[in-house]
Parts: sequence; C-alpha cells; structure tokens
Amino acid sequence: MLAERAFEPDFLAKLDRLIIGIRRAKTARHGQRTAGRIQGVGLEVENFRDYAEGDDFRFLDWNAAARLDELFVKMYRTEREVETTILVDASASMAAYAADDKLGLALAIASSLAYIAMANSDAVRIATFAARPPAIELKMTEFRRRRESYPGLRPFVLATKSAGKTAMSAAVEQLLLGRRQPGMVIVVSDFMVNAGEYETALSRLIAARHEVKVIQVLGERENSGSLPPGLYKLRDAESGSYRDFAVSAATIAAYRARLEWLLGRLKDFCADHGIKYAAAVGAGNLDEIVRREFPQLGVVR
Repeated sequence: MLAERAFEPDFLAKLDRLIIGIRRAKTARHGQRTAGRIQGVGLEVENFRDYAEGDDFRFLDWNAAARLDELFVKMYRTEREVETTILVDASASMAAYAADDKLGLALAIASSLAYIAMANSDAVRIATFAARPPAIELKMTEFRRRRESYPGLRPFVLATKSAGKTAMSAAVEQLLLGRRQPGMVIVVSDFMVNAGEYETALSRLIAARHEVKVIQVLGERENSGSLPPGLYKLRDAESGSYRDFAVSAATIAAYRARLEWLLGRLKDFCADHGIKYAAAVGAGNLDEIVRREFPQLGVVR
C-alpha cells in the first residue's frame, strides 16, 4: 500500500526540506523575526533560520540535521494550541479502482500532514470514517505533538481498510460530539457522494468554528474515465448493486463532462465558504501533490 511510503526515511527527508524551504522563504520575504525565545508549554515553532556561531544548541533542529546534514535553528512564538484532525474517508468507494490505490494515497497524504503538524509542535490526530453496519465507524488516534512520536501512527494507518458507505455527515456529527475546542479539520475523500452529503458535513464543521480544508483524492483511471468500448457489468462499490453498462465514445465523453461538473460543484462550494481546496490525482503523483498542493493549503507554515 502507498501509505507505507509516508514512513520511509527518504520521503520524510523531502517533507523536512519542504517545511524548511517554505519557512525560510517566508522569513526572507518578511525580514528576520525575533525568536520568543525559549522552549516550553504553549510555544510553537514559527520558522527556521540558518545556524550562526553562538546560537544556543538547545534550539537546533537535530532531526533536520540528521536528515539533511545542515544546521537550522528553530524559531518559536507563543500561541494557543491549535488541534488538527485529519479526517480520512475509508468507505468502499476509496477502493475503486483497486489499481488506483485511492485509499493508500489518502492515508499517505494524511500521514504527511500529521508529520508536518508534529514538526510545528501542533496537536494532531488522524481519524477514519465509514458507515459499516450496525453503525458509523469513526476511528481516531490519540493527539500527538512531537515529531518523535510520528512512527506510532504507522500501525493505525496501515491497518485501515476500505468498506461501507461514505456517510460523511453522520461521521462529522459523531466527531463533533467530542466537543473539542475549535481547531483545524482537514477532510480527505474522493467526495463521490450526493453533494448534499458533503455540504452538510462541511457546513457543520464551519458552524462549530473549525477551520476546514478539503483534499479531493481521485485515481488516474477514475479521473480520465478511460475504458475500452464494450459491454460491462458495473458494481456499485458501496451498495454492492450491479448494472449492465455499454461503453462507447459518447458515454466516455458524458462521463467526463459529469465528473467535471461534480468537481466544479465541490470547488465552488469550498470557494463560497472560505474552505481551501486541493486536488490529489493519482497515487503515482504523491511527491508532486505534496510539493505543489500542501503550500497552497497553508498547512506548511
């Protein structure tokens, strides 16, 4: 499963470079910032700067030094702790098509986001959801704050399987029963459900004063709609029902038009409600998705 990639040292080194690169760029744009300037409860990493002779060794980022063979000093700021929940769709539709490994891509993205949050010393957890009789199944890790605890997410991530219906709005209602303080919720899903389902879910998160971000995960084959002409028996991944279907050039064109409309509706809803949206298409594009989309989402500070 692609999710394993998110725990490999070479991939984590790329995340480290992404984090440091963006922070250094911000420091260059805004000028050198004054560090706050001790470590302690309630202090978060704001950015990095190059090590200079005389800097306190306690503030060196030893993880970055080990991975990148360069020395950086962590800069801190005082701020109320913001909790981040990464909510991953683990319904049956995330397994279609199997070769696309949509669930693996979603979990790799969620794990990468968690790693970045831990690098910021933010409290973060990963949650997965699906409707599996007799009830909504919402599974969550504990909140983690330190990057050293990141490998502890691996068993949860790799044990996640896709099954059941999406039931996003019901999962959000269950999540909100926890009555946590407002924070950030990042929803990772293919959003292949009735628009009213995800609109209700996202609206409830906003009403609870969470900052909401959306990552739409699609497979290469699903996105292109490329199937050879012929007769097919299609199975609904979530309901299990079958339907005979004839594929032709006209039906492929209609599929692509419909998909474009569905994607456009989600993007418009996000834009209208102040939700940052990112598309993640193709499991083989994980590195590019992280490099291109994460800074746009504002998850790398």
